[in-house]
Amino acid sequence: MIRRSAAVAAILLGIGSTAHALEFQPVGAGSLGVGGAGVARTYGAMAPYWNPAGLAFAPKTATVSLTAGVGLNTRGKLAEDLDNLVKANDAWTGAQNQGTADGLATAFDALVATNEKDNLHVTGQAAFGAQIKHFGFGAYGTFEGGANPDPGGLTIPVPVTLNGTATNQFDTQLGSKTVSLRGIALIEAPVSYGYAFNAGKFGKVGVGASVKYMNGMVTNKEQTPIYAAGKVTSSSDLAKDVRKNVHDSSSVGFDLGTLWKPVPSFAVGLVGKNLNSPSFKAKNGEKITVGRQVRAGVSWEALSWLELTGDVDVFSNSTIIPGMKSQNLGGGAEFHPFSCLKLRAGGYTNLADSASDGAVTAGLSVGIPWFFLDIDGAYGLGSAKFDNHSYPSEAKAQVSLNFAF
Repeated sequence: MIRRSAAVAAILLGIGSTAHALEFQPVGAGSLGVGGAGVARTYGAMAPYWNPAGLAFAPKTATVSLTAGVGLNTRGKLAEDLDNLVKANDAWTGAQNQGTADGLATAFDALVATNEKDNLHVTGQAAFGAQIKHFGFGAYGTFEGGANPDPGGLTIPVPVTLNGTATNQFDTQLGSKTVSLRGIALIEAPVSYGYAFNAGKFGKVGVGASVKYMNGMVTNKEQTPIYAAGKVTSSSDLAKDVRKNVHDSSSVGFDLGTLWKPVPSFAVGLVGKNLNSPSFKAKNGEKITVGRQVRAGVSWEALSWLELTGDVDVFSNSTIIPGMKSQNLGGGAEFHPFSCLKLRAGGYTNLADSASDGAVTAGLSVGIPWFFLDIDGAYGLGSAKFDNHSYPSEAKAQVSLNFAF
């Protein structure tokens, strides 16, 4: 049985290195609160998303889970520069003088200086999952959208020469800077199964697989001007635009996972998602490929009231934003001193991004044995500006309702 598990692991590691993927998002099971870890600790209704091998060790006959979450990550100065430009343009529109003209030119020149590392990244999750014995199914939705500045743009020399053509000059030069918007909302509807083998003195080995129908709604707006008809696009406008102009198409995906439990309190997992790299079309005909994701995880029930867990993306994944990679390493602890209360704490960082500030996470669960409410969040350790307000560089929140029978 160990040989079979090793063969599954070899397959996942071998194929995972040949393709890229979207970011591996934490969905349900209190995963966000422990640093986004779930590969080796999820055995119920969210196992089809995290690792179908977890179904082999499902402790309950049936579980149901409902999850919803959202996240925002601002990198660099795109959002801040756009909002500064909005304010400068409003000032120029209100009173056209040397001061407001120079302010508008300075704000625009700062935006022209942005590059692909200055971007806006939005994520979201909504899922329904169910587990019956060793089978799992549901609808697991994730959204990933982003905006990044295109190269180029005509700078405006400061001080500005005010004359009768100044307004026309601003219209031309402000319109020369563009951004690209991309987004994909994925809904996965898998049928999953997990089976455990007895490995004798080596404990138990679980293997699992998912076959899933996938619907992808894609947004792709290349080279969108940040200025039109006297109005500047703000950072909040961009966040809204990545959810518009969508085109949906369908495909089929395959997941494969393994989970080794040498003793009941310790588990090591490995999962490969979207092994066939399904792709989905945008309105302009461009395809967004949802490539293979390979993630490893570990979980240890160190004490009767303490679980330690961690996950890492084995390979870096591409994101919806060109040039931006994701390879998350995260982990944390869950404390459950009482049957009605669980407390979580952890953190994660992006190994593929040297500028990543990382984030701390926390969560709690309250309820009774057959019903639990999970509330989890993440708080970036850096700072950024969005919609004229200061925020942590990254923020996420997630809520789950869980039923067990």
